[in-house]
Amino acid sequence: MREMILKPEIPEMCRNEIKDFLIELVQRELRNIPDGTQSRRKELCEAILALNPESGERAKLREETGTLVKSWKAQAEQIAGLERLGFTITKGKKHYKMRWQESGYFKTLSASPSDFRTGANGLAEMLAKFF
Repeated sequence: MREMILKPEIPEMCRNEIKDFLIELVQRELRNIPDGTQSRRKELCEAILALNPESGERAKLREETGTLVKSWKAQAEQIAGLERLGFTITKGKKHYKMRWQESGYFKTLSASPSDFRTGANGLAEMLAKFF
């Protein structure tokens, strides 16, 4: 069987990122269909998900990135961890700039977090921007 959707020519953050993203969209759509509802939409979602398992690579990258950013204290190990995952980290005077390789997407992280919520506050924004 031929591919149903053509893969766009954009770099992936991890292997199977685009496929996993599409699977997540179908999963979200299925969750939005009320329980007990019988519909073509539900049947399509279930059939697509049954034949297309998620690789988990995107979720793993998102989880590892989130763990490093949530407890952000601008420590060398955290910076090295983000770089190992494929992010470029550059230090300014008061902030670090977290960028996915050479993309235009970036997140600013404090160079000296003032309280324990600094990383947690920016986590949702970071996840929405990169994932």
